[in-house]
Amino acid sequence: MAVVTESVYDRIVASNYGVLTRKEQARLRRSQVCVVGAGGVGGQLAIQCARLGIGSIRVIDDDHFEYSNLNRQMLSTTATIGRPKALIAQEHLTAINPDIDVDGIVTRLTADNAAELLADADVVVDCTDNLVSRVIVHRSARALLIPSVWIAVTPPFRGAVTTFVPHGTDYESALGVPSAGLQLTEDVRVTVTAQKDGRARRSVERGALAEWGEGYLAGRLSWAVISPVAGIIGILAAFEAMKVLIARPGLEPVTAPRLTVVDLASPEMVRACEPPSGGWRYEEL
Repeated sequence: MAVVTESVYDRIVASNYGVLTRKEQARLRRSQVCVVGAGGVGGQLAIQCARLGIGSIRVIDDDHFEYSNLNRQMLSTTATIGRPKALIAQEHLTAINPDIDVDGIVTRLTADNAAELLADADVVVDCTDNLVSRVIVHRSARALLIPSVWIAVTPPFRGAVTTFVPHGTDYESALGVPSAGLQLTEDVRVTVTAQKDGRARRSVERGALAEWGEGYLAGRLSWAVISPVAGIIGILAAFEAMKVLIARPGLEPVTAPRLTVVDLASPEMVRACEPPSGGWRYEEL
């Protein structure tokens, strides 16, 4: 009788069974997730994808780790300072699960290269912190008929996650992004970018420190994020991507215009919400 030897992959995902079926796990192994941005949310999400046993993970990021990343970015250590985030992601995820294919690409996703970089993905996850890049990610995924997951992390303890499907509500229309239906001219890019200033002002109204808001708007301080908020948003986004990939009836992703809204300061910390009357406004998210 032939002896069947378990692979490293089989041993890693063994505890998934009972929650996932073997057919669902096989789907994950055949799937590719493209993660755009390997920071606080993207790094956490990529780690979750590797531990879930998703067979192919592409991580796109042109940035390098710095000390200010250590408060929340799960792929960062003092040893990785100055090194490319995408390559660190490749090393780290391969160390978690050597039987998956991880491709770390050190580049910025643009309108010119998006179709090539996102090609063949089964789901794209937008973990960027640039609002114009977000428009490009979701427009490109939609044109390629690929579902895309969107995230937001907002001071002090807030965030949101949703999934866009190719023939459903598009990203810009669903979230009130002013570029909807327009070419990304320089003027439109400026208008889109200005929405983050509006989010900063609204964040102060919701409890973020006023001195941070003033510093951010003056260009002296970066966006404020703490590790638990970035972490839970990354985990929720990974779960949404998993739901897209396994396609289990009754476990459908939360799709736009509905959002999974997070406020860790609220007794109801995570909830799926319908859009308010008049729709979502990006500055409020």
